Amino acid sequence: MGTVVQKFKRREAAVSEFEKAAEERARGRPSVATWQQRTPAQVKKAHQARQASRDDRSQQMATLRAQGLTQREVAKRMGMSERAVRHWLKRGAAPTNERQFRRRSVFDPYAAYVLERWQDGIHEARQLYEEIQAQGFSGTVRIVQRFVQALRDKPEKITLAPATGADRFSSKTATWLFIRDPKQLTKQKQAELELICQRSETARKTYALTQQFMSMLRLRRGQDFELWLSAVEASSIPELCRFAQGLLKDKAAVVAGLTLSYSNGPVEAQVHKLKLVKRSMYGRAKLPLLRQRLLHAA
Repeated sequence: MGTVVQKFKRREAAVSEFEKAAEERARGRPSVATWQQRTPAQVKKAHQARQASRDDRSQQMATLRAQGLTQREVAKRMGMSERAVRHWLKRGAAPTNERQFRRRSVFDPYAAYVLERWQDGIHEARQLYEEIQAQGFSGTVRIVQRFVQALRDKPEKITLAPATGADRFSSKTATWLFIRDPKQLTKQKQAELELICQRSETARKTYALTQQFMSMLRLRRGQDFELWLSAVEASSIPELCRFAQGLLKDKAAVVAGLTLSYSNGPVEAQVHKLKLVKRSMYGRAKLPLLRQRLLHAA
């Protein structure tokens, strides 16, 4: 369930960033989503060298193919897979795999503050880094330098939309809040959870369905499994629907796990102990000693 919530939050974050970027582009000004750190020069240089090498291989590949060699023969001669040769020949050129920095960054919640300080005349990356570090920034000074370098490349005055409070939540943080028992959350965590749910009605539905499933798991209420499946199907949330379909493949075992108090945990522990004892004496004794050691450990 935790993996399902993480996938959902990543999709929600991507959609949210795309919508914010589109809105800011319409206004003619960048936002936290569109202000990207500058790619380091050494990274660009390394990419250009790799791309030149790929272009040379693509040209050699086309030459060999024009000479009448089959794709298998070309692949064998160039030390590549036949599938890669077929893909390159179909494209007519080598693929371009330029490195792109992730859009979301630990710097995002502090971008508005840094831009404000930049427009106040503070252009030293080290000073900006120390100021946001005091506010809780966990990244490195190199991250700040790359974002500031992007401003130096375009020094004109720009306006940056302030980051919302929900921007600082990662998918892992949201997952932890979604699967925890609400009674165990502090007031601060409850406020953070409400902030996440307020951003999207889909997020609120996902939280409700996640809590229903976790309640079944904690309280052994397997009889509610059918109702939960119906609610998931009605929600049309892709991640939850795929999760439910996976559970239906072994429905009897899932219902038993949600209803009965039995667990295969003790069995797994005994298997683990057996493997541990066996590996500790590997190559030095046979089955009778292994049996005695296991019984003695028990």
